[in-house]
Amino acid sequence: MALLHKPRSVGIEGKLLNMIKSMYDAPKIAVRVGNFISNRTEYLYGVRQGCPASPILFDLYINDIFKNIRGVRVPGLISPIPGLLFVDDAVLLDESSVELKTTPDIIIECSDTC
Repeated sequence: MALLHKPRSVGIEGKLLNMIKSMYDAPKIAVRVGNFISNRTEYLYGVRQGCPASPILFDLYINDIFKNIRGVRVPGLISPIPGLLFVDDAVLLDESSVELKTTPDIIIECSDTC
């Protein structure tokens, strides 16, 4: 599970890593629409909705998402800006539409390896 690989890669181990593992050991989700509640089913991707640790885990996972993207140069700034993140939304930035079209492939690759 990539969600556990990332904390390990930044040095999280021991009790904290075990706590994260136990939170994500066969998690189940049910959907409620009005008075109807679906059967619980296991989910394999993403962070838990409503869990206080979820924003931190999400930030840890997405932190490197822009590392291989060139981005745009902004006058007065030293480094280019590859994109913008807000909560669970991302905006990708690039100097040309041609380069921008390859950016999703870079992010998909990163999501598998980062």
